[in-house]
Amino acid sequence: MSVEAMISLITNVGFPVSLCFILLWYILKTLGEKLDKLDNSMNQLNATIKRISLLRNSKNESDSKKNSLV
Repeated sequence: MSVEAMISLITNVGFPVSLCFILLWYILKTLGEKLDKLDNSMNQLNATIKRISLLRNSKNESDSKKNSLV
């Protein structure tokens, strides 16, 4: 294979492949950032649900104690 043929092959195949790698990197980076935000939101939601559950359980226990005293 001649030097001219190799340069032609790299030019024709190399640029699209390089462009695909750049786009893949960008998509993975963007998707990773969005998944990190989603993970943080899910953790906050989980903590809020636990707090609400604890409040409801403590309220139910206090209500049952009041009812048993009456």
